[in-house]
Amino acid sequence: MHEQPAYMSLLGWRCEEECRYGCMWRTVEEIQLSDPRGEIPQFYGKWPFVRVLGIQEPASVLFSILNGLGHVVMIGVFRKRVPSHAKMYSVVHWLAAVSINAWFWSAVFHARDFSWTEKMDYFCATSLVVFQLFMFFTRSRFNGFEESAIFGTLLAVLFSTHVFYMAFVKFDYGYNMVANVTVGQLNAFCWLGFAFTNVQQRRYMWKIIATILSINCLLLLELGDFPPIWWTFDAHSLWHAGTVPVVPLCYSFFIDESLYLLREAEDTAV
Repeated sequence: MHEQPAYMSLLGWRCEEECRYGCMWRTVEEIQLSDPRGEIPQFYGKWPFVRVLGIQEPASVLFSILNGLGHVVMIGVFRKRVPSHAKMYSVVHWLAAVSINAWFWSAVFHARDFSWTEKMDYFCATSLVVFQLFMFFTRSRFNGFEESAIFGTLLAVLFSTHVFYMAFVKFDYGYNMVANVTVGQLNAFCWLGFAFTNVQQRRYMWKIIATILSINCLLLLELGDFPPIWWTFDAHSLWHAGTVPVVPLCYSFFIDESLYLLREAEDTAV
């Protein structure tokens, strides 16, 4: 192992991990030699991926980074177009912060799978889904600060309970998926109901409708699974790729909605 490149060592590739990686590919080669159409198994709970510079799942890392950069760029666009006194200004900034954090840990986890990077990826992804639900409530209850605070506290307690169970009781993949999909679908139902109710008065509502429907269609990739194409692109990485163009569309809606609320407040004041 003394000839191992420095970046491999920094990413934690030790003798045992290198042995597993080599054995995995020898097994895959044997399967393909004996039966080119043979079913490729998962190893240690993962499909076989070709490493790039020591990165375990390069496609998922790349697309996670692109998602994070999308939020960085679009929050800059939002800041330029929306005055700081607009009602949605703060909550959209918090959404960007939570999203960037979630995509950062997604990239870290897919770069190198350790127990702690996996937990951070899962917990931060859940925090994003939960915050989106809180964001909807604050949007529909702008004049009810106390109600928003109570609802936010309730969500914080539920999120903390979820994290505690996953971290210290049982890291249950099935339960985590059901919990996230349930909150995600509730979030989608709320936003779609809000959008269809107001689409006649505000034509830009199509943007949030397209965002929600696109994410739900892409969710089929998360629920499905198949061996990676070219040992690089699996269903999960394609989910990450599909969400990249959704980011600017979502922020475009928040810009339009913020400006609408600002004009409405100005008209009321007059």
